[in-house]
Amino acid sequence: MFRNRITYLAVVVILLMLVYLYESGMTYIALYMVLALPFLSLLVALASRRRFVVSEKLSNDDIVKGEDVQYILTVENRGYMPASSVRIRFKASSPAIETDLTNQYVSIGARKSQEIVFNITARYRGHYEIGILNIIIYDFLGLFRFRQKHDKTLTLMVRPRVRDIEPLPLMVSQTGSEDIRDALFEEDYATISDLRKYRPTDGYKRIHWKVSAKKNELISKNFEGTKRNTAAFIIDNSQIFDGGYFMEDGTGAAALEDAMMESFVSSLATAAAQRNLCGLYHLGDEPTEYSDNFAQLYEMACRIKFSQFRQSDFEAYIENFSKMQVDLENIVIFVREISQAIYIAAQNLKLFGNNVIIFFFKEAKWEQVEHVADLREMGIHCIEQPETPETPVETG
Repeated sequence: MFRNRITYLAVVVILLMLVYLYESGMTYIALYMVLALPFLSLLVALASRRRFVVSEKLSNDDIVKGEDVQYILTVENRGYMPASSVRIRFKASSPAIETDLTNQYVSIGARKSQEIVFNITARYRGHYEIGILNIIIYDFLGLFRFRQKHDKTLTLMVRPRVRDIEPLPLMVSQTGSEDIRDALFEEDYATISDLRKYRPTDGYKRIHWKVSAKKNELISKNFEGTKRNTAAFIIDNSQIFDGGYFMEDGTGAAALEDAMMESFVSSLATAAAQRNLCGLYHLGDEPTEYSDNFAQLYEMACRIKFSQFRQSDFEAYIENFSKMQVDLENIVIFVREISQAIYIAAQNLKLFGNNVIIFFFKEAKWEQVEHVADLREMGIHCIEQPETPETPVETG
């Protein structure tokens, strides 16, 4: 626009010189026309600005990390004046969002529309606000510009990716007698342990019809049962602050959060595939019911937020959990680093007979190295994970 103004002033100066050197009707007409053109251009731009409409949508607003989504922008000129030049700038709420296009210039005739489509990729899981930063309309001479407000934004939900990982070192329950009051037991209908009198709560599958016919009364079967393996998955979802220790582009918190959640859901998938009953524990919500339905567990995991609590809140949370003496075979903990509070809580859980597995992500410092060594001597599995999810998982 600056160049256009300089060019226009140069034309006016040249015409003034022509009027001075060659004073005639034609030179005056040319000068008056050049002087009038900015006013005409301004009026046309103001008229077209009021009839200029922008709408947008995402081809899919719920994706898994690594998938592309299309941003579809429709620009429509509903007026009878052409829009000679319109600049549209796009925005994303995080540098973790990559787009094929950030600026677009369009020129739309009267009563015409144009569709602009480009791809968006999210580097990390999370919720992102995507939309138009501003719309700038220029007149056809390029001397004036008008900023048009556009407050609408679109929300893109990016779910964590589920990777294939090595099986977790989970403890397996032993086979035992079936107890109908214990939801963690699973009946083995192929094995009958004993017979008993019929109870009103017994189903038809439990009735032994042959014995009932002989004794002339209903007799029920007791089945041998296998106790279902259980695993509590606990994640430190306290707020992560960018401290410059991680990524230079300002996505340190998002990258670390993504790495933790990716390992979390991948481990959850592995445990559920082995028919373990899994429960989710984190700050800000009640523990979930134990289930081996990974689709249901995954939906719950995707709703975990990292922006409401401090790390000290999680340390108090895990300390209280370690004092509950929960009757669980396996406890899998995901933390940034093994702090003193995590170190003590893990020891307490192990002393209560739980199989404890800890995933930690930040590079181990000298104090944490000692903690890891002590915990491994107690039989606690400490697994160091890479800080970036693109790096292959390293177990130890």
